[in-house]
Amino acid sequence: MKKNNGLDINQIHKYLNNEMSEHELNEFKESLKDEKNLNEFKKYIVADHYIQLNKNDFDSQKALSLLHKKIQNTKSLSKTRKNRINNYLKYAAIFVGLLISATLYYNRDIFETDQPINEITLQQDNGSFETIKDNELFKEIKNEDGIVLGFQEKSKIVYKNDESNASQAKLSINTLKVPYGKKFQLVLSDGTTVHVNAGSTLKFPAQFIPGRLREVELSGEAYFEVARNEKDPFIVSTNGIRTEVLGTKFNVSSYGNDSFSEVVLVEGSVGVSKAKERFNKDTDQILVPNQKASLSRSDRSLSISDVKTENYIAWVDGVLLFKNESFENIIKKLERAYDKKITVNYQKIKKEKFTGRFDIEDIEDVLKTFKSNTFFNFNIKENEIIINP
Repeated sequence: MKKNNGLDINQIHKYLNNEMSEHELNEFKESLKDEKNLNEFKKYIVADHYIQLNKNDFDSQKALSLLHKKIQNTKSLSKTRKNRINNYLKYAAIFVGLLISATLYYNRDIFETDQPINEITLQQDNGSFETIKDNELFKEIKNEDGIVLGFQEKSKIVYKNDESNASQAKLSINTLKVPYGKKFQLVLSDGTTVHVNAGSTLKFPAQFIPGRLREVELSGEAYFEVARNEKDPFIVSTNGIRTEVLGTKFNVSSYGNDSFSEVVLVEGSVGVSKAKERFNKDTDQILVPNQKASLSRSDRSLSISDVKTENYIAWVDGVLLFKNESFENIIKKLERAYDKKITVNYQKIKKEKFTGRFDIEDIEDVLKTFKSNTFFNFNIKENEIIINP
């Protein structure tokens, strides 16, 4: 049998397709206790996922051959994250992107009372949920029947693409909840990558069903790299706005305490609809790059303007970027990023506008920077910050 650094390729293939006997499964898991084997297996998981995405008919022998070649090629890849991703994308050949920033509720009851409010949780269709530790080295994600849906590696879950059973599968909705102060990444079964920001909830099918719309529901903020599929459009639903992907990168903002909802297009094209029905090119708005569609919640009017888009996607790279933004709005973003409740008892400063960029600074350093421009006092006590004149 062919082996690679102690791992049997055929056994890995059996494992990914749930074809192992109990004895084989125990032996296989025992081999993964070796760190070298575990690291190789992670590469197999990602490679197998993207190879299957790019195939219309699954040929097991061809998959084994492609998988083996992929692992051999992986050894010569650059160690940088960017280069690794670019090589994986060669096998997917289906990625476009979009940035979604949607309804964010500031009350911390976004998580049910029986769920930990400061931990990432994943709830399955039957109501069961589990805590997701973002420092987990490797973990299987299973449904109630014990079937492996995907695999977790630290702050990322990759869902399997089970095309052979997808058409007969029941639509099973999973719910990922990311609390303040954390971020998480998903690779959905169709190959769509989702970066989920702090204070956000994403509802999505564990397996997309061919011939049906690929629809997810978002509250909060996320960046999507959407797998292209012209037969089954990808739709993001959120409070007050519905966005249909035509091949694009874009940002949607629909916060619960704002008087507007807006869509900012980075590249490609996007259809924006005010109603819950499908996008209609004859009655709804199609944006071109560097345009913003803003919907007033009071009179439901839609206006279009030209904007600079870089301000809307900096958070994906861990950057807090403010361009001539009011302190009142900045405080909301700081609450999400640092998981702190901030109370401002200084009305005058709320309307002051600031420009700044932060990445590795802690919350105290950020506030000191603002304080150096406009004087105020602040007091940090555990998870609460009080700002006074």
